[in-house]
Amino acid sequence: MGAYEAIAAVVADYVTGMARGDGALLRGAFHTKAASIGHFDGGLEWASVEEFIATCEIEAIDADAPVPPYEIESIAIAGDTAIVRVHDVWAGLNFRDTLSLLKQEGRWQIVSKVFLHLS
Repeated sequence: MGAYEAIAAVVADYVTGMARGDGALLRGAFHTKAASIGHFDGGLEWASVEEFIATCEIEAIDADAPVPPYEIESIAIAGDTAIVRVHDVWAGLNFRDTLSLLKQEGRWQIVSKVFLHLS
């Protein structure tokens, strides 16, 4: 599997894990020291991976519901780093996420997520 395909697979796990509140998928997609950062409801949110997963578990869709559509808008790779811009729907809201990924020990992981809530 090439780098673009591997990164797209991480993004798919991220979106699916976020929608379904699947901690195992999210823990695989994120580095343990990653953070989810952005403004929401007028305040700054700066969550650890575990805080982000806990929120996803609360907001999870029904198990039989389809995962909301998402679009990878861009992937830029430089060596063992990558930046991905993805438009997704979470908890019924539209977001544009900028994901920074690092390839370590042969696998890509999200090391930071900066999100923009689209109105």
